[in-house]
Amino acid sequence: MGQKVPESFLNWLGSLKKITLPTWQDFPELDLYMDQSIKLVNQYLEPLNLAPVTATMVNNYVKKEVMFKPIKKRYRKEHLAAIVVITILKSAFPLTVIKNGIDQLLVDNSAEDAYMNFALIFNEQIKSLTFDTNLKPVTIETTIIELEQRTAASAVINHIISEKLVMLMKEATKS
Repeated sequence: MGQKVPESFLNWLGSLKKITLPTWQDFPELDLYMDQSIKLVNQYLEPLNLAPVTATMVNNYVKKEVMFKPIKKRYRKEHLAAIVVITILKSAFPLTVIKNGIDQLLVDNSAEDAYMNFALIFNEQIKSLTFDTNLKPVTIETTIIELEQRTAASAVINHIISEKLVMLMKEATKS
């Protein structure tokens, strides 16, 4: 018999469900320098336990054209939103897939609309976390290995579905 999921995990899951991404209106109206932008984005994303954003990462996103260049070394709301989205998505997707997805979204949407839609969906998904796969909900009786396998399977399935959707969006804009 495997090790059971500790109650502390269920408490953590409850805390995770309370996390929300900032809205467009939460981003400052004033343009920020790189260090200010990184500090702010890291504050927004810290509850997700993602690797902190660095200047090298942001420069790499600009260099690979995943996001557009700062204007006179200053970052606007559009930049902050891009850094938030890219940082979250790169935990599951390569930058090329993220770039394709962002490019396709911005064909028909403003940066504000694209970001707000992403944040809304992300926040809804976080709030609805149950790890209930229509088989068994997570309880104190669930083993860690079982939960690990279930979440890994879900991550892979969602990753495959997302890549297919990006490909379909790309094909749709070609026609």
